[in-house]
Amino acid sequence: MNLKEHNEPGVSEVVGEMLMIALVVVLLAVFSAALFNYLPVDREPTVTIMMTSDATGNFTFWHKGGDWVKVEDLNVVIVNETWKRSFSGKSGNLVVAPDKTVFDLGSNVTVKMPGSPEGNETIKMITPRTVIYTGRAGP
Repeated sequence: MNLKEHNEPGVSEVVGEMLMIALVVVLLAVFSAALFNYLPVDREPTVTIMMTSDATGNFTFWHKGGDWVKVEDLNVVIVNETWKRSFSGKSGNLVVAPDKTVFDLGSNVTVKMPGSPEGNETIKMITPRTVIYTGRAGP
């Protein structure tokens, strides 16, 4: 047998390439795991709201600036010393004008409460992540 017949330099080149590919895959996994911590987190919406009320028990929230919010994510909670009522955008208890799916600049949301308010209610407009408005109804 001749030594030249068993000399296969191609095998060491393939092994070297496989080691380089494995090294690149490992480094890519390490860098992607480290960079994942630098992704921006979701932030709470910031909205400027003005609330008006009338004698019939309607509360209207006017969007005066800031982020838009999906109407289905909105909840309005009205509380006084004796009762608590909740109105949800998902259940259709909120009237949005103009009629669209988001509460954004120029829009308003009206809550039609049965009966007239007593005048000492605390009103909160909330999303699943934060309270975007808190106010009091009263004289």
